[in-house]
Amino acid sequence: MRYRSLGEHPIEVSEVGLGTWQAGGSILLGGAPTGYGAVPRSEAKRGIERALDAGVNFFDTADSYGLGRAERILGEVVGPRRGQVVLATKCGWVPDGIERWTKDLSREHIHAAARRSATRLRVDTLDLLQLHAIPDEGAETDRALDALDELKASGLIRLGGVSVGTDYEAGVRLLGSGRVDVVQATFNLLQQGALTELLPAALEHRVAVIASIPLAYGFLSGRYTRKTEFPPDDWRSSLTREEVEARVARAEEFRFLSTDGGRTLMEAALLFTLSHPAVAATIPGFRSPEQVDGLVGSLRTPALTDIEIARARELGRSRTAGAPVPG
Repeated sequence: MRYRSLGEHPIEVSEVGLGTWQAGGSILLGGAPTGYGAVPRSEAKRGIERALDAGVNFFDTADSYGLGRAERILGEVVGPRRGQVVLATKCGWVPDGIERWTKDLSREHIHAAARRSATRLRVDTLDLLQLHAIPDEGAETDRALDALDELKASGLIRLGGVSVGTDYEAGVRLLGSGRVDVVQATFNLLQQGALTELLPAALEHRVAVIASIPLAYGFLSGRYTRKTEFPPDDWRSSLTREEVEARVARAEEFRFLSTDGGRTLMEAALLFTLSHPAVAATIPGFRSPEQVDGLVGSLRTPALTDIEIARARELGRSRTAGAPVPG
């Protein structure tokens, strides 16, 4: 395993971390699933243990993933090995109970959410707390960042950051505040918008970026075809046949990274996210211990060449694919 620093902070994280959206399972809002379907608790725990044994020390979660289920599972496994890991969680999206996610970035909610997450994760201090919902410019941003500063001063969190998804403009704005320690953003072969301004701004401000959704919701895993049908408890079941076909077709355009370089498409996709110097870690999700083995194994494959990276960036320029909240 290889490790990188979280910006200028004395915290090192494994280049391949582990996201836990899948481990949270699915909840229904408005009659639609918000996750990837049921993952047995035993499989999720075995996957985390497999990652730890392979040297993975960075785990990303959120209070919205299964309404705390992912945090509880992570806490059960990591508890005895707390000194080995860096735990990042997120807050700010709250289900209204029936139809949709609502944003709550009040001081009271951020403080309470941090305490609840620490309890579920079985820790006294959260290494990184990120705003999962993006604060509006102005007073809401100031209040939310003030809350993170208060939590750092109290010792409940070490670092504060924000998860911006594909809202790269918001990421640049928040970087400009000089008050965020880490920015998490969607960055993958199919969604390369972060390259334009966000990643250069992160380098300028010396703030680490965590690359989320590195496998583009699984479409860069190499597992899916144009005829794939997702189960009804998987949010991707809401995609039309045309949308599935389009995403698979786009992923296939990057197949040259595997056929020319002796790697799988999944391995190439993860290496691509790590090819930018602003990125500290990439955080693919998992549904089984065997998938974790494949994710970690990507670091043992040949690095992408400068020519391959340039070709992939040119191919991906200005093309994006949508994402569900909270992601």
